[in-house]
Amino acid sequence: MKPFLLYCLLLAHAAVHAQNLVANGGFEDENICTEYQKNCAPEAWIATSLYANYYFDATLTTNAARAHDGIHFLGLTAGNLRMPGMRNFIRSQLLCGLRRGHQYQLEFYVRSLHPILDSIGVYFSDQDFLYERRYFKLINPQLWSIDGLDTTINPSVWQKVHLIYTADGSEGFITIGNFKRNEYDYNNMDRPDYKFDYYFFLDDVSLTPLDPREKLCEQADSVRNEIYRESERHQYLERKIYYKRKVPPPVTRLPQTVETKIQKIDTLIIPDIFFATASYELNPVSFHLLDSFATKLVSADIDSMVVEGHTDSIGKLAYNEALSLNRARSVKNYLGGKVPRLDSSTIIRGYAYWRPIATNKTPQGRQMNRRVEIYLYKKE
Repeated sequence: MKPFLLYCLLLAHAAVHAQNLVANGGFEDENICTEYQKNCAPEAWIATSLYANYYFDATLTTNAARAHDGIHFLGLTAGNLRMPGMRNFIRSQLLCGLRRGHQYQLEFYVRSLHPILDSIGVYFSDQDFLYERRYFKLINPQLWSIDGLDTTINPSVWQKVHLIYTADGSEGFITIGNFKRNEYDYNNMDRPDYKFDYYFFLDDVSLTPLDPREKLCEQADSVRNEIYRESERHQYLERKIYYKRKVPPPVTRLPQTVETKIQKIDTLIIPDIFFATASYELNPVSFHLLDSFATKLVSADIDSMVVEGHTDSIGKLAYNEALSLNRARSVKNYLGGKVPRLDSSTIIRGYAYWRPIATNKTPQGRQMNRRVEIYLYKKE
């Protein structure tokens, strides 16, 4: 095949969880609260309600087996039938500070029995949201779930929200909740989930650098341990918040992520024609190109490889996400079979139709967008 096939590629999610900038994103680690010595909350995450009505164990509730992964997930109040403006936000401290101008991939899973997933906001702040004195309607979250959500899917089914965040360098905390200014029309909804509360459910939160050179800071483990030592969850936490809202603590900057010295040395773009139609199975015509590429890798001083998959805009988001990720995985597995040492140092990502390089309005443009991109990096 001719080198006209080499243009550009990018694809999302897989071995990046080691670089997750939030602790306990799956909520599986349980916090034993100081007051009652009970596991009534997740480690690292605290809800603004200060009650234990947001932490769910799928083995103990009527939501059995409804966690996205594992057994724990969160249920946050998005609205209340009797009390307008009632909300429950969840916040956590980041493990490392973000680098100004750098981009980060934020992913989490949501579901709800009600059409309320469009107004979930993500707010990054330098100060702890628990000590925030402003009413939430005066706060502008930087990201909204609607921008990374497939609204055609039944909201009661877990689905992934995929967002890209550009940091300003001041971030120390992440907060997730319903930032909707106006109330929902509850007359058009089913009965509340609990008493008068309408919930949305949250699971598997990850925030990872898009740049493969960017790694967690060396202090990430000690920061995590410090976060886990915060075990006030009820009355003690209420007193702490009461005091610190009156006298806010000074902002403490987290140690920033580390940029390792690696440089991109090669890029390979694999077009759609190298895959079976609407499939992630590699077409035999691709083997020559990949074999030739693998030959160069055997003797190269490779630090890491990033394989990214992309689709056009035809079809539902969930289908395209799975297709783009699986195509990236197929390429990774093929090259890993030729150069085994690459397997542990390869990141795969699936971006679906979020990163087009051409218009999706023409057949030619859509064909260009259906691609897999391979990036090679070596240490300087």
